[in-house]
Amino acid sequence: MQQAFKFRVVIHHEIKKITFQNGLPSSVEDLIKVFKQAFSITTEIGLQYKDTDFDDFFTLTSTSDLKDKDTLKVVHIPPGLLKSTVPQEHNHDTSDMSPVDDLPSVDSQDPVIHSPLASDRRNLWPAVFPIPVFSYNTEMALQQGNEFFLKDGTLLTSQSGKSDILERLAEAMFSYTAYPNDPQRTAVAHALIERHPCLREPGSYNGCDGWQQSLKYKCANYRSKLKAHGNPELMINTLKHKQEGDRKPAKNIKKPRKSEVNYYPPHPAGETDDSLENTRLELISASKSRDNSQMMNDMMSRTYSCRRREVVGQSMQVAQFYERWPALFNPVQINEEFRRCNTIPLESTFMSQLDRFTSKFLQLFSSKGGAVGQRMKGVMTELRQNQHVSVVKKRDVILRCLIEYLGESVPELISDYY
Repeated sequence: MQQAFKFRVVIHHEIKKITFQNGLPSSVEDLIKVFKQAFSITTEIGLQYKDTDFDDFFTLTSTSDLKDKDTLKVVHIPPGLLKSTVPQEHNHDTSDMSPVDDLPSVDSQDPVIHSPLASDRRNLWPAVFPIPVFSYNTEMALQQGNEFFLKDGTLLTSQSGKSDILERLAEAMFSYTAYPNDPQRTAVAHALIERHPCLREPGSYNGCDGWQQSLKYKCANYRSKLKAHGNPELMINTLKHKQEGDRKPAKNIKKPRKSEVNYYPPHPAGETDDSLENTRLELISASKSRDNSQMMNDMMSRTYSCRRREVVGQSMQVAQFYERWPALFNPVQINEEFRRCNTIPLESTFMSQLDRFTSKFLQLFSSKGGAVGQRMKGVMTELRQNQHVSVVKKRDVILRCLIEYLGESVPELISDYY
């Protein structure tokens, strides 16, 4: 049996603990991955260990230097800085080495033909906002301010680094959404004072209300700067680009919905309207052939920005859209288009949530009365008679009942194949 290890972990001003029940990973790179998952760290980090001979922290280059109950320090690495690494070894199972929450699973039935999307946004808004690394001067001031705060509660009153902090935060927020709402700005402000407690505001009911207001104006200012550079997601809301009759500043503002990440991306680098139109015409021809799914997916990813302009900017009718993009109405491409827009798979996500709420759906359908309730009870008869039906059959019953519950026509939405 492998030796268990416990470590005292220093992350900024917080002290935490991590336990490895089945030994340590064999490389520092794998150990860093476990730390990033266990403590929800999204930025690049390094690890330092406290040496007992010198009573100081040294850069960790090998896991063999570690002993049980050592103190480890997480060091955030600013973007662009090179760091020395040890050779990375793969295929190490660290699933039971740390208290990491369950990660999203990958549905093996999803067609793996994903092509990279030319967009700056790759993720949904995070549950815990990752505070970026500020300029060197600001980081030094914050480090000193945090030390004074932990020592005697002294707050940092200097305004010298505030502009840099707000600018970096606005840039980081824009990487998730161009129009952050009040709860999102509040979450960023809370994350800021959690990481740097010296920035708490005296007299504020939550310690960060002023930061939230400053972020509101800084984000608007940041959008103005990007609009001057022709960012399409922002330009679409200018008066010049609005439809006739909508040319009022506050009318018909186009913003992404909650789950939309790549709402209105720019064209890929080196592409123009004409070159992408040629690709669209090639797609129409390719959609009539078989055994070219990867090539079609590459072209669909390349022309994604064109389709968003037609959907968001022109509000094109479905019939006209089908004529221009017949490949999009393939079931595989419907899933892929959803992934391009929302960064998550459509079918597997829908099915997992359907399974999650199956019991509540059944309770809801059982309580329904009238003719609709009688039809749904007839559909649910098989589930009542056999408690061990397959997951696929449960999904079939839930979907048929849901269609009835919403007043839709089952024959128009479901086709049976025997």
